[in-house]
Amino acid sequence: MSEHKKSFREIARICEVSPATVSRIANGVGSFTDETREKVVSILLAEGYPVQGITVSTPQVIAAVVTDLSNELYNTVLSDLKRYLARHHYLLQIYVENEAQETWFEQLLLLRPFGILFIGTPLNRLSLSSPVPVLQVLSNNDVRYQGCRYSIQSDEYVGGQLAARELLAKNCKAPLILNNRHTSAALSPRIQGFLHEMEKAGIDSSTIPVHDGEPHKSAFNSAHDRIAYLCAKGVPFDSVFACSDWRAYGAMIALRKMNVDVPEHVKVIGFDGERVSRYCDQPFATIQQNPDMIASAALSMLLELIEGRTPAEPSVLVPVQVQTGLTI
Repeated sequence: MSEHKKSFREIARICEVSPATVSRIANGVGSFTDETREKVVSILLAEGYPVQGITVSTPQVIAAVVTDLSNELYNTVLSDLKRYLARHHYLLQIYVENEAQETWFEQLLLLRPFGILFIGTPLNRLSLSSPVPVLQVLSNNDVRYQGCRYSIQSDEYVGGQLAARELLAKNCKAPLILNNRHTSAALSPRIQGFLHEMEKAGIDSSTIPVHDGEPHKSAFNSAHDRIAYLCAKGVPFDSVFACSDWRAYGAMIALRKMNVDVPEHVKVIGFDGERVSRYCDQPFATIQQNPDMIASAALSMLLELIEGRTPAEPSVLVPVQVQTGLTI
């Protein structure tokens, strides 16, 4: 069932019929084309409405393990997956990862889910085999099903390249990177894509500083404090590539406090495309991920695995794109 249950009027608008038609179909009254009836019934069932004459079996459980419920991207993907799976009569149950991972995973299997989704970068990588289909979504666990690791990822490497091209187009030659706290620069595709693109432009990537996030600070505070400190020390840089939007926003606020004009003196670009990038007082450039495409690809692959079919490709990369703003 979706988070917001659609009214008959909303369902009618989606199906391009009248609200009375939706009501009649729900109550098993009247004669309609098979196409109209199937369209209306599918949405009624997905939204949790009873339909006269149709018995819905108890949904089969899919377990979703998420590392951070405060992450907007993960939440959007989960919301989309919950809605999509309901249409296939699966119930999505959400669990928050803890640190006792192997014991915890064994306990999860006791619930006998039809499939397991890992969503988000894990606190500590888990490496084992699973007897039920497992799919990594924006996750770098190494949990395998029938000897294979299946995953849906954003094309973060290309995202890093796009960020670098945006800065290079503005003649930025002295960038710095604000990294996330859970991934080393060597293992971050978005950072590697950025550095390789800078190398192509003749900029020595070894001269580009990478500042890791502090583990006990929020992304905003960590980036804010780091940029304020670098400005106070007089460290020269002409641009900031932040590996998350909240780090980009923290950097912007710090630059303002230090009387550094954005984008006149320092350009800023983030990563993820979260709402803060669009709705803050100075909307900023970022690399937009595609949660709907991620959820749709995850649904398709997971259903294939559950149904005993082998996906054409075990790993799918979902495209990203530049979201323009007032900071480049």
